Amino acid sequence: MVKEKPTTAYILSLIAGILILLGGGMGTYTGMMGGTYSGFYGMMGGRHMMGNYGMMGFPGWGFGMGFGVLGLILGLIIIFGAIMLDSKPKEHKTWGTIILIFSILSIFGGMGGFGLGALLGIIGGALAISWSPK
Repeated sequence: MVKEKPTTAYILSLIAGILILLGGGMGTYTGMMGGTYSGFYGMMGGRHMMGNYGMMGFPGWGFGMGFGVLGLILGLIIIFGAIMLDSKPKEHKTWGTIILIFSILSIFGGMGGFGLGALLGIIGGALAISWSPK
């Protein structure tokens, strides 16, 4: 007997988590290097908002670093949710809700997985919630 699983929701959510993880990694890298994503470089005439030492007083810890780390965390949570969705399909509403919520939050951290990650995560989460075995 083959168990039914929300395969489409799983695949979309897994791809979304990977994209968000990559977006978070890029944000973290850019934040450490002091690039334009890491703060208000052109707008305020300096790196980050507090000179070369960013918001937290440490070199490289500007906005980009914080949002990048947030993206890494959100991406990992979405990947974990996708794996749990595949391994425990009876709990599809719970894991779908987690994927959906953290995909929406990824817009604020991890650049939403370049936009595509957030979109795929929202679709994957919604599919997981609405899925029903035949």
